[in-house]
Amino acid sequence: MSRARRYIIELSAAMLLYGVLLVGAASVERAIKPVSALKLVINLVPMIGAFAAALAIRRGLWRMDEMQRQIQFDAIAMSFLGTALITFRWGFAEGAGLPQLRAFAVWPIMGTLWGLGMVVAQLRYR
Repeated sequence: MSRARRYIIELSAAMLLYGVLLVGAASVERAIKPVSALKLVINLVPMIGAFAAALAIRRGLWRMDEMQRQIQFDAIAMSFLGTALITFRWGFAEGAGLPQLRAFAVWPIMGTLWGLGMVVAQLRYR
């Protein structure tokens, strides 16, 4: 099995696990209406899938050759810096009346910038 295919299978399985746990946790929470610590535990259950996805990504990175790693490093660095600048700027703008930036908004920003960083990095190393 190729490295890319193995990565896709591992990441897809982890994301499927995340989705199942997310739907399951929401269903359990609606059914039993827990309070305090139990509610927190139920809401954190989907993180098992998120950790599995993180491990799949890490394994995928470790299986890459040096050039692929360099491209990923450049893309991740661009994503990190861009996300930091966007969220920092948004924080200042909140003082001018913009709504609070929820933590759930950070990953889509980071993921989008990672994808854009991949395009830029791949063009750079052509």
